[in-house]
Amino acid sequence: MIIAQMFRVFTDAYGNCGDKASIVIDEGRHISDKKRQAIARKLNTGETIFINNIKNAEISVMHPQGEISFAGVGGLGTAWFLTKLHGKSVEKLIGRDGDIVIIQEENIIWVRVSVEKLPQWNIKRVDKVSDVESIKLEETSDMKHMIVWSWIDEAKGFIRARTFATDWEIPEAQGNGSGAMLLATILRRSIEVKHGEGSVIFARLVQNNGVEVGGRVIQEADILVSKKFIREEL
Repeated sequence: MIIAQMFRVFTDAYGNCGDKASIVIDEGRHISDKKRQAIARKLNTGETIFINNIKNAEISVMHPQGEISFAGVGGLGTAWFLTKLHGKSVEKLIGRDGDIVIIQEENIIWVRVSVEKLPQWNIKRVDKVSDVESIKLEETSDMKHMIVWSWIDEAKGFIRARTFATDWEIPEAQGNGSGAMLLATILRRSIEVKHGEGSVIFARLVQNNGVEVGGRVIQEADILVSKKFIREEL
């Protein structure tokens, strides 16, 4: 039996909204990549983080379509979980393409990667916040890996955004950490993003071509993953 830890990442200050993250501990990588992908597909949380080594914080990020290098939602959820597990702050995660730096600031957790490691998103700016909020899901079937955004308050760096990724089997993502990081990189400034139904995402640039994404995390529940549960997706 496999236990998946479930979290909500990028909640608001009151613990509302956020996007789901799932984490599975698999010390020594006993679960095959094929089964990992099946678990990620069945859990349906965007990406599932597999912890290959708890002590070293070595992880794999598995999307229903295969392994990827980085995911903001999963990265923050894993940083929060390992900090709680170890009883002290975790300084980094070791991902497929190198270190993911962790920074703790009161109730906000930040993860840092180099700009080059960010996945590509199609970005569409619209004139008004209402243009973002009025988009209906039935209108998004051709939106592939797309962030639609508008300024709430440009002077303060407040942004309204939604993400649609039908090509990744995600009609609408409630959190998009890597997308917020890409926006901060393009705009060359720190931003606060109200995303989806009300998730809150922070992103900022740092030295040496780095970018960080921050947010709040809440642990929700554990899910037992049976062999039958996996076979249904294979």
